[in-house]
Amino acid sequence: MKISGGLALAVPFIRIRSTHAQAPDPGAGEPPELRTPELQPIPYAFGRAFRKDLIIREQPTTQAPIVRRLRANEVIPLLGEVIGLGPTTYNPFWYLTRDGYVHSANVQPCNNVLNKPLSEVDERGLWAEITVPFTELRARADPQSGVRSLLYYGCVFRILQLAEDRDGKAWYGIADGNGGKTVLGFVRAEHLRPLGPEDFAPLSPDVPLDKKRIEVNLKNQTATAYEYDQPVFTARVATGGKYRTPEGVVDFFTIPGEHRIFRKIPGTRMTGGTPGYDYYDLPGVGWASFFTSSGIAFHGVYWHNDYGRPRSHGCVNMLPDQAHWVFRWTTPAYPHTERSSLRTKREAGSLVKVF
Repeated sequence: MKISGGLALAVPFIRIRSTHAQAPDPGAGEPPELRTPELQPIPYAFGRAFRKDLIIREQPTTQAPIVRRLRANEVIPLLGEVIGLGPTTYNPFWYLTRDGYVHSANVQPCNNVLNKPLSEVDERGLWAEITVPFTELRARADPQSGVRSLLYYGCVFRILQLAEDRDGKAWYGIADGNGGKTVLGFVRAEHLRPLGPEDFAPLSPDVPLDKKRIEVNLKNQTATAYEYDQPVFTARVATGGKYRTPEGVVDFFTIPGEHRIFRKIPGTRMTGGTPGYDYYDLPGVGWASFFTSSGIAFHGVYWHNDYGRPRSHGCVNMLPDQAHWVFRWTTPAYPHTERSSLRTKREAGSLVKVF
């Protein structure tokens, strides 16, 4: 994995109410001119370009001169975040890089942390998350073996096997949470962080069920958690949008009303849509908390960073760290020893209000 500007250990995740700075009121329009932007710290050291030809500009505005273009999956240091001009009013956030500014929508904020490999793996396996911008899933525990796919920061899988290559380096054989014991392939062990009890420990467990709720505001594209009617967490999200299908344009809206979280899984493969239209096949989707029988969930996202507008197939898209927070804060609590999907009676799950 090549990272522009060298490698570094990332700063730890900072628990804040909103991962982004406060967005301006969309109804107010764009400011007439760009003043000196105020740089905000972010809990991520790097950014990964989702596609090629993303533009780095001299200033955080679409009118600024181009400095250079990024390659697909190029990883660059991020120095902070500012509110700039355009290209949209709902997402005015730009990242400062060593070369200039890049709009946030098509850059995955991430860290680059290497982990000490385990000395053994229980036959039941254990959950783990990818802690580098991307890694290669190979057919065998061999750096010369064929690459099956790339896996990205924030993805969550189950470690099923421990293996060594000819140089004595450790690899993990991994599986999706809903993939049983079928090994997808092998990943360098240092690129995965095994998850322990602290990663599943409930947040605010002493707050009664009827004093917790999450509200999803479809107009503002936000999700806010409340304890005793006081907000304790908020995030910009992307809810269900419209997609072209063989039957025409279909609105996959997030269903309004009152729901209950009744199923959770730390990492799962999500597929759907029609090839050539709206097809998707997303392995390792992290921290899924389902609240409708049709499969709508809060979950982490590694394929876009464009929050503030509807663009999912119904789910509530969030940054992986935010989805992890929701996973831990809501009921049912997920035991760290569980290895599959956990279900509960709907009346026992946390309240979700969508409006």
